[in-house]
Amino acid sequence: MAEAQQLRVQSRLDQGVLVLTFLDRSIHTDTLAETLRDQLLDAVATTRSSMVVLDFRNVEYLSSAGFRPLLSLRRKLHESGGRLILCNLHPDVANVFRITRLISTSKSAAAPFEQADDLPAALTHLLGNAGTA
Repeated sequence: MAEAQQLRVQSRLDQGVLVLTFLDRSIHTDTLAETLRDQLLDAVATTRSSMVVLDFRNVEYLSSAGFRPLLSLRRKLHESGGRLILCNLHPDVANVFRITRLISTSKSAAAPFEQADDLPAALTHLLGNAGTA
């Protein structure tokens, strides 16, 4: 019998948008990254959501291992015409995303991830641009 995985992501729907909140303060191991990937993809499959917000409010540290589940989720959503936006990034975490060019500091530069300051801004961005996605 397989051991049950500890819940690492809290999910809820807000105005039809799937909001996934990371529960860990640090995302840094391959094992955790694999668990996160599974839980993120399961949440999207279960809700059949095409618009997703990843809420990083609890995350203070993110290693390169933490990018894999995010890129897997982005790829899955992109394939189905969905959208993903990150919010509530701790300054150190935001800096890692900027240095690796996974988020852009300017609107003119293309980057894999979109970012909003907080959850209300992320929802407004997704819902306001839903027809243009």
